[in-house]
Amino acid sequence: MNITGMSEEWVAARIKQKEDSKCIP
Repeated sequence: MNITGMSEEWVAARIKQKEDSKCIP
């Protein structure tokens, strides 16, 4: 696996976590 692919998945995961945590008070 290349670093670029990992970075994209990592960024997507971080964004998803941010959105999920935002929904939770």
